[in-house]
Amino acid sequence: MRRVACVIGALLVGLGAARLGAQQPTGTVRGRVTNAATQQPLAGVSVTVGRRAGVTRADGGYVLTDVPAGSDTVRARLIGYAPATQAVTVTSGDTVTVDLAMTARAVNLASVVVVGYGQQRAGDVTTSVTQVASKDFNTGPIVTPQSLIENKIAGVQVIDNNQPGGGISIRVRGQASYTAGSEPLYVVDGVPLGTGSGGGISTGNDALNYLNPNDIASITVLKDAASASIYGTNASNGVVLITTKTGAGRPHVEYGGSFSSSSVTRLTSMLTAAQFRTAVTQHDSTALPQLGNANTDWFSLVDRTAMGQQHNVSFAGAGLTNDYRVSVGYNDQQGILQGNSTQQVQLRLNYGQRFYNDRLTVRANVGGSRSYDQFTPGGVLYNAAQMGPTQPIYDTSSTGLMSPFGPVPSTGYYNWPGNSLTSPDNPLEVLNTAIDHATTYRSVGNVTAKYDFSQLTSLSGLTGTVDLGYDVTSGDHVTFYPNNIHLVTKNGTWGSFNESQPQQVNTVLDMYLNYQPPAKLGPGTIDFTGGYSYSQSHGRFPSFGETQIETNALTDAGIPQSNTQQTPSLDVEDAKLISFFGRAGYNIDERYLFSASLRRDASSRFGPGRQWGNFPSVSAGWRISQEPFMSGISAISDLKLRISWGKTGNQAFGNYLYVPTYQACNATAQYLFGGQFICPFRPTSVDQNIHWESTSAWDVGADFSLFGQRLSGALDWYRKNTSDLLFDVPIDPASNLSNHVVTNIGSIRNTGFDLALNGNIVNAATPGAFSWSTSLNTSYNHNEVVSINPNAAGTGTLVLTGGIAGGVGSTVQVLEPGQPIYSFYTCQQVYSGGKPVEGTYVGIAGRDTTVCQRGLNARASHDPAPHWIFGLTSNMTWHRFDLSFTLRSWLGNYIYNNVASNLGNYNQLSAGTSPYNLSSSVLQTGFTQQQLLSDYYVENGSFLRMDNLTLGYSFPWGGQQLRLYAVVQNAFTITGYSGVDPTATVNPGTPFAAFGIDNNIYPRARTFTSGLSVQF
Repeated sequence: MRRVACVIGALLVGLGAARLGAQQPTGTVRGRVTNAATQQPLAGVSVTVGRRAGVTRADGGYVLTDVPAGSDTVRARLIGYAPATQAVTVTSGDTVTVDLAMTARAVNLASVVVVGYGQQRAGDVTTSVTQVASKDFNTGPIVTPQSLIENKIAGVQVIDNNQPGGGISIRVRGQASYTAGSEPLYVVDGVPLGTGSGGGISTGNDALNYLNPNDIASITVLKDAASASIYGTNASNGVVLITTKTGAGRPHVEYGGSFSSSSVTRLTSMLTAAQFRTAVTQHDSTALPQLGNANTDWFSLVDRTAMGQQHNVSFAGAGLTNDYRVSVGYNDQQGILQGNSTQQVQLRLNYGQRFYNDRLTVRANVGGSRSYDQFTPGGVLYNAAQMGPTQPIYDTSSTGLMSPFGPVPSTGYYNWPGNSLTSPDNPLEVLNTAIDHATTYRSVGNVTAKYDFSQLTSLSGLTGTVDLGYDVTSGDHVTFYPNNIHLVTKNGTWGSFNESQPQQVNTVLDMYLNYQPPAKLGPGTIDFTGGYSYSQSHGRFPSFGETQIETNALTDAGIPQSNTQQTPSLDVEDAKLISFFGRAGYNIDERYLFSASLRRDASSRFGPGRQWGNFPSVSAGWRISQEPFMSGISAISDLKLRISWGKTGNQAFGNYLYVPTYQACNATAQYLFGGQFICPFRPTSVDQNIHWESTSAWDVGADFSLFGQRLSGALDWYRKNTSDLLFDVPIDPASNLSNHVVTNIGSIRNTGFDLALNGNIVNAATPGAFSWSTSLNTSYNHNEVVSINPNAAGTGTLVLTGGIAGGVGSTVQVLEPGQPIYSFYTCQQVYSGGKPVEGTYVGIAGRDTTVCQRGLNARASHDPAPHWIFGLTSNMTWHRFDLSFTLRSWLGNYIYNNVASNLGNYNQLSAGTSPYNLSSSVLQTGFTQQQLLSDYYVENGSFLRMDNLTLGYSFPWGGQQLRLYAVVQNAFTITGYSGVDPTATVNPGTPFAAFGIDNNIYPRARTFTSGLSVQF
């Protein structure tokens, strides 16, 4: 890598120092290009004077050197704008300034779009790329950048788990892996971020948790394989490119602040105290002595009205040769469950400096954050559901509990008498005594140097870029359970303390050249991008734990005293990735467009002979609206057809999977020698030929603008096939190896289409008049498992997955060829008079049976992923008022209601000394026993939700504009699902756990926010 860096560095320096021989007298032309109507700068404008050519920067500025002296014409051209020209006289050795204003035409494809290692005009893009600018972001108390584009992009699904600090997930065009990561690659200002194992940086549940949404200028999603393939082995799930804000204009300060209040919209429906007493009387009167006299709603005790606040301050501006922006953000948000909150402080500096008549640009972009998260201790929701509603909250008469080492003082909370392993725990006791919190420090940044070689006539249009980036994370996570709570003593165990302090550093070096010669090559123009990338990550993951602790409270004194200390552990991981990449584009008269790219990666995650991979792509576009035969069709402002194919990879899994190691036995794997069980070490099973998952995809689409840009949009059809999927394959126990081996098996296919429409329904006739614009996006996706391990023994033709509560080893999902991934694997319930018949299912040949057996009458049915996703955004303005709302709908997704299946039967009343409360579903079913495999509990999760409703008012203040606004998030949800939330059944940060299974998930909040923003 060092040798390559030296070669490229020498090339850049040599080219920069080169000078041509004798030339005629020349001068310099510089200036700025703006929108004639808005006076805003225009980037990506092609500016020419004679044979000299250049492209405007983000601030609209341009510089053309070595322009021959004499009279000439400055010409500016940009798709979507009428050409602008101005005469100029160039004097030898002098600089002349020529500013141009361009008038917009009725064409929708004029903006500049961020792509991998560069930019393209939207009209030249031949792949499926969608960019959302800051003015179109969602509003309200948004903590995570992903939420800015929720409902905004067709084919992009944004899912959170509702918990502040709990993470958020994005799926681009469906699920494309069994067990490897399914998150897209996030690239912030050119720095690729990790998403846990495989991504290089372990950042918990959210790779973007350090980034202040208020600092983001645009988010671009590369949806198809052709656009993403230039990122190679990290791009199988799509790529999200994030560009942060830079300084512009005069020095100014911006402030935005808001305060919010959140409350629970829906909780799990359980029996009331009166219903519970009736149920016990009718179905198990022997449990009546165990009932109390209270009327306790345990859920109302663990939830709360949560308060939040956000504040953002930035200072920005630009000079003749530099720009700068400094920002500070603060976020404090309580969770709607007790014990859950998050506080963040975020800092960012973005500084750019231009040298040598703007030929050299150096930019430093550094961001950092400190996050403190308090998590609701595990099991609180589960215990709130199970705890009897007739029992009191407190028990002041209790003298304490019996622990393994003797009596311990009482916490003052009521708990079931005795140490029954199955009895629920008082959720308030757990909330107020157990501790689960984490502090995370993170910094991500880069320094970029870009040199423009346009002063060399033979290299006009050539730029070289060197980008050095880093991503550093350190954290401290503490969990503590005292020895005097029921959760601990009922298990006959001790209190515990655990602490982990992960640290990880990721660095990346990118060096590449962009070449856009001003002269034509044949009938068209050509552009090239080529470069080299090197990234490495180093992680240290120490952890320490104690049991038999001698204290019931955790203090600042440090690690508590204990009778037993667990052996500290230290996991050290390293990974490296080297890449060579190139891309070429050919444009014939802005009518026929062609592009191709190739990336070659080598990853240390794979063994010898399997480290290198190639990821090509090709695409083409036809701007049919530029053809002469379309000139008479006034309704079509612009129309482009495109087709693409590409190949990408996925290496989002652990390191060293190909390296043989040894592991200690467990309680179920010991050997008997001489009448004594021995715990030996045994070798792990490995596949030394393991390699990355591979996705190849076709995309056929059209971009269009109609009726003078009143209606615009894009339509895409795609098919992507993912092969060599990773999975844990069972191993024959007689092999004396570990029970499973990770290997490449099976394949998945995703097929669907995306449609995005943007309409200007009412254009303001005069300033302040009513205007109304709206955007609609919809997507359809069909996911299918094509094959699973067809040659290896042990797996068979299907794989059971989707673990649930209510039975040891119970699962309700399956991976089966011909079915959607994670389809529910249950038996078809028989009904009579609209009511399910307990223990009766549809059997073979349609006959009713009391048997529900896998391999007999169990069947794969119902997809947990939505088939259809709709998003609607509407924006209206009138005078100083603005009103907007967003609607979201999922159709065709199903959810397994595990709370109802586990607690929706009268047998739970016979739980010894602690009868459980019951799900209210038992009032409809009358079930006396658990029916875990009945498809009665597989519910339609389709819904319509108003995610955001915003009303704003702007008025002059101190010579500037001040805006006041009010926001309602999650205003309403219309759904037939009986559980808590039809969208929170995916656990971000895990590949497939809990996908489509509702087992006491974190509830969704309705949030009311008021705030203001001002610039001065």
